[in-house]
Amino acid sequence: MTSKELTALQDQISEEQVVTKKYRTMARQCSDPAIRQKLETIASQHQRHFDTLMSHLKA
Repeated sequence: MTSKELTALQDQISEEQVVTKKYRTMARQCSDPAIRQKLETIASQHQRHFDTLMSHLKA
């Protein structure tokens, strides 16, 4: 992996981490159960993206 690719991967990992935290925060603050569930689902999708990207660093 080139240094440019590694930097791009690290940037994407950081973005996924930030987005996951934001959606989880919004879900905790939401009083509507349906919207809260949707926000949690989106947070989980971003967590999976984060986990997948992290696995590329470990390979």
